[in-house]
Amino acid sequence: MNGESHTMARNHLVQVIQLSLLACVLAACQHPTQMVSTTIEPRPRCDFNALVAQRPAASQPAMVPSVPASMTEMPLNSVNLTDWTITNKVMVQSTNARRTPTGTVEVWARLVNCTDYPLQVEGRTHFLDESQAPVEDVTAWHRVMLSPRSLGVYTEQSTNADDVRYYYMEVREGK
Repeated sequence: MNGESHTMARNHLVQVIQLSLLACVLAACQHPTQMVSTTIEPRPRCDFNALVAQRPAASQPAMVPSVPASMTEMPLNSVNLTDWTITNKVMVQSTNARRTPTGTVEVWARLVNCTDYPLQVEGRTHFLDESQAPVEDVTAWHRVMLSPRSLGVYTEQSTNADDVRYYYMEVREGK
């Protein structure tokens, strides 16, 4: 084989390899199931429709309004979002309470920011006795900063050490 035929053979081999690579690339494009690309959504993912669907139907009102059936029940030991502007931005993941070593009651609510931007919310708590009467004045509003798609915790502590049996938290958008 002389030098010219050797060069021609090498060029032919390079062309065959290039065509083979092109065929492989085109074949991969023809079969997207073999090349799986997954987009991972940021968490938490909040489903407000599921939340609304699971709310229990109001039975009898907790208080007796002057017009029957004009007020829905406000359950104790829970959080009420009192501000329409955050009802589709913030979810309450959980609430809880415990007695401190001094006998007072500490309550907390874990809040989820369902948006892609920071939020500030404010919370306050009503502490109630066995008959659901106020034991002390409602607490002042306390601010909680929530980063995008993150959890934050609102906490409060009663001053009364003996009579607190129930609590009721309110949360609104920070002002």
